[in-house]
Amino acid sequence: MTQKKLEEAPRMVRSGEESPALSDAQIDDARKLIGVWLRRDVHTPAIYEPLSVHDIRRWAQYSVGDDNPLFSDVDYAKRTRWGRIIAPPTFLYTIDSGIVAPGLPGIQWIFAGSRFEHFKPVQEGDTITARARLIDVQIKEGSKVARYVNQVGEVLYYNQHGDLVTRYEGDIFRIPRKRSGEGFKFAVNSAAEAPQPYRYTDEEIEAIAQGYRDEYRRGAATLYWEDVQPGDDLPVVQKGPLTLVDIVGFYAGRRTVYSVMKLAFQERDRHPRNVFYSPTRNIPMHPAAGHYDAEIAREIGMPGAYDQGWQRLNWAGHLLTNWQGDQGFTRRLHGRVTRPNLVGDLTRMQGEVTGKRKEGGEALIDIRWWGENQRGEKNCDGTAVVRLPSRDISLRN
Repeated sequence: MTQKKLEEAPRMVRSGEESPALSDAQIDDARKLIGVWLRRDVHTPAIYEPLSVHDIRRWAQYSVGDDNPLFSDVDYAKRTRWGRIIAPPTFLYTIDSGIVAPGLPGIQWIFAGSRFEHFKPVQEGDTITARARLIDVQIKEGSKVARYVNQVGEVLYYNQHGDLVTRYEGDIFRIPRKRSGEGFKFAVNSAAEAPQPYRYTDEEIEAIAQGYRDEYRRGAATLYWEDVQPGDDLPVVQKGPLTLVDIVGFYAGRRTVYSVMKLAFQERDRHPRNVFYSPTRNIPMHPAAGHYDAEIAREIGMPGAYDQGWQRLNWAGHLLTNWQGDQGFTRRLHGRVTRPNLVGDLTRMQGEVTGKRKEGGEALIDIRWWGENQRGEKNCDGTAVVRLPSRDISLRN
């Protein structure tokens, strides 16, 4: 680039410079976007190409950490009621991320929770398109940050036949960054102030390894609605201890990923206020870098590198599908993240049956689920509804 072009290029806002607080005017501007169907160019071409076995297998194994053959083995899937590979309950994150957070430039977004309502399974060969809009903007107050905004988004996913496959709602918290003076109170300024890593004993590591060896999966054994009772526990699914490889694997399993190298610089030119600059290296980085870069995480206001919150919704889906077996279908999956899940944390996903009912020709089971880390702290929770086969032939199986 010539000196003249360098002088004419727009000045880039560096990490921490002009970090805005959250003003009423900004919130009012964001509310003007409620109900507007948004462009989703960032998800092209994922939303226009048929799903392959590889797409579903990659999501299940890399992004979820689930080796269920229903999601990966063609011959196995042919012998199930579905006749071909189907996708895990949270697969649609890889078609459209569900992040609906327009406006509020320079205000950090944090995934807070989501609500899936599934009507039809997503299967190999389907072409899924998505429409997204903002449906609410809520002002919130909390113990870790004085004031923030929850942007509630709606995404509608359709298959190639025009059938509504899933309706999704997502909560994206918009929180001022640390240097605005209104960021997270648990933010730290240096590595010396960061939480001390949890050091596992050899016995703990072996117990985790055994837990993976013993992981329960119902598979082809049918679970009937009549055989489930309130108070039944779901077999535990453990996740972690979380590593940087796990986080990178989550990204690798998606059909849509963040821009890199040349494309990242093009993204920087389009949205300069959303870019961070490494304080020590002065390298422009996507805000998502905080998930695997502790330095950037502290700039955002987190105590250290942390997971993508929706990874834990994936894990709830894994908990459900292990329990419900090949014949079950996850009709609803609602959840929220309640505290950061930091690199090194182990999460044990758990659940309990809270009720059962017959409704609209379906035999349904209500479930409460949650995740706890190695310190006994709850880091996510939610509810789900699972459709099971019934011995009552009048019901939809």
